Amino acid sequence: GESPLNAYHKWRQWAEKSCCDYSFHVAVPWWDESVHDDMGTLVRDWGVNSFKHFMAYKGAIMADDGVLTQSFPRALELGALPTVHAENGELVDYLQKLLQKKGILGPEGHPQSRPPKVEGEAAQRVIQIAGILGVPLYLVHNSAIESVDAIAAARRQGQRVFGECLTQHLLIDESVYYDKDWNRAAAHVMSPPFRPKAHQEALWDALSGGVLQTTATDHCCFCGEQKEMGRENFAKIPNGTAGVEDRMAVLWHHGVNMGRLTANEFVALTSTNAARIFNIYPRKGVIRVGADADLVVWNPALVRTIRAETQHQRVDFN
Repeated sequence: GESPLNAYHKWRQWAEKSCCDYSFHVAVPWWDESVHDDMGTLVRDWGVNSFKHFMAYKGAIMADDGVLTQSFPRALELGALPTVHAENGELVDYLQKLLQKKGILGPEGHPQSRPPKVEGEAAQRVIQIAGILGVPLYLVHNSAIESVDAIAAARRQGQRVFGECLTQHLLIDESVYYDKDWNRAAAHVMSPPFRPKAHQEALWDALSGGVLQTTATDHCCFCGEQKEMGRENFAKIPNGTAGVEDRMAVLWHHGVNMGRLTANEFVALTSTNAARIFNIYPRKGVIRVGADADLVVWNPALVRTIRAETQHQRVDFN
């Protein structure tokens, strides 16, 4: 029930200490005419150009089909892009309760309650909703073959659908949830969860083939004592992992160095495509006169060891 405009100013105040340039997506978890008006103010007065919708997290921030149907046309009217976390929240809630009744309470219950088809169904549904309304759509952190296939099918038919994947999902598989060390297994709890290895290859193919246009991290740090909230019930483990510090190096090493991506594709997937999709190109995403000089000197031959103890991310696990 919080006003999107109030939420924006609260987070803007928290972010003022940032050392780098940033902008916000603003979430739309509920709907009435005040949300309609706030979206207009955010776009016109504060430069917001994207609104996020969670199809998961029932009872918290889940936006149902009614919210999507109201928010999407309003975003189109304002020239803003709707982004969506695609998982069927009703199915997740049902499967979580079913697993709990069966006595499955450890981290292994997390991927079992969010199988790939739960993501695929939501992706297909929201793509259809956006298509009917004539609204462009951006699907965040795709992790499964099913959602990649849904995006590919829509794009073949000319629909404006964009997608990202996370560097974590490119490298880590669901075996982490069955680690005998509860803390290590719980540290990997995020949504969508890590998938069987076949899904990783599908994500790499989607990146190199242009089905997915960007890479991200869904960076959301929780330390060990916070993960402990779900010690007796996987559904209460806070969802989130770190990743922003290592995204570029990991994608370079496992993408460019391994021959899966070219250096130019690496630049597009980490910078240029996002700038174009979110309508901040050519201020961002290109090196030329008049653009912001957001420059990094990149050493492609650097060798380093990723360690939680030496990272800048404020979290006790990597």
